[in-house]
Amino acid sequence: MYKLLLNTHIWTSVLFLIVSLVLCMMVVRGFIKHKPYTRTLVYLENAFIILLYLGLVLGFILYFFMEPANKYEIHSMEQVNHILSLRFWSVEHFSVMLFALILAQIGKVFTSKSIGDHAKFRYALIYYGSATLATLISLSFYMAYK
Repeated sequence: MYKLLLNTHIWTSVLFLIVSLVLCMMVVRGFIKHKPYTRTLVYLENAFIILLYLGLVLGFILYFFMEPANKYEIHSMEQVNHILSLRFWSVEHFSVMLFALILAQIGKVFTSKSIGDHAKFRYALIYYGSATLATLISLSFYMAYK
């Protein structure tokens, strides 16, 4: 069950990265070329937020409820340091993902309440772009450590 949830979490994260990069590219292009804010962008926003929620819930379940029993088997002092460091990066990753989700949710509120298309693109660029950037930075630090 752990492997299934872990693989689902990984594929959800990959799909999130694809959706977020496509959304950010479309938002930048729409902002620069003064295009209308279409339904496709709204669908991408919704997919962005849903995938963030799904990744957060799966990560929470994996970290707190489904850890393998032998993950923290200790044989030396070096392993203790590695385990403590790994736990730090896991909590840091969770915290940044929660922050990215809050940013995305605020961005969704601002883009849905804005009247003009240019304001929608500006809010989407600021909030979804910063959530994507935070996610990429957190993921890169976590993967570099692992």
